[in-house]
Amino acid sequence: MENGVTDRLWDRDVQEFIAACRQEKLSDISVSQLDTESGQSLLSVSAAYRSRKGRILPVGYRWTKSRSGPMGEVYIGRANAPAGLELDGLFWLALRSGLWVERRHVAFALLALTDLQSKADGVRVRLQLEYLKVLGGNEPVAQARELTLQTLNDLAFLYGTRSTPTA
Repeated sequence: MENGVTDRLWDRDVQEFIAACRQEKLSDISVSQLDTESGQSLLSVSAAYRSRKGRILPVGYRWTKSRSGPMGEVYIGRANAPAGLELDGLFWLALRSGLWVERRHVAFALLALTDLQSKADGVRVRLQLEYLKVLGGNEPVAQARELTLQTLNDLAFLYGTRSTPTA
């Protein structure tokens, strides 16, 4: 089982996900999955942002409910905004989070999170199909989803940075 799935680690999409995990301003990256009422699986990404003064703030890309369905949202601390904002909108998000002085770093960290979520979603689909092939059909769909999410979190842990050194 492991051989076919680990070969997937050399795919271009997986390598792009690993490169996205190496963003220097983000640490403790975690990927989670939200299953909607309509049967969609949406990935959220959370991380920690270390400000220049040493404050660690939660940042992420999450899904919220709206009238038209799930809507992507980026956040830093308690400040949030719709995903897909241009750089100017992310500067305002930095202002609302109290980090105006380092707004450029905050904006690029939030853009990196959006990119990370997108890359994780692409990898998730392919890995999940690979796990389904290995596990043998449609019965273990929940197990394939769990293994896929675990693989994404393992890659983020291995290739991302951590806010506190591990012993």
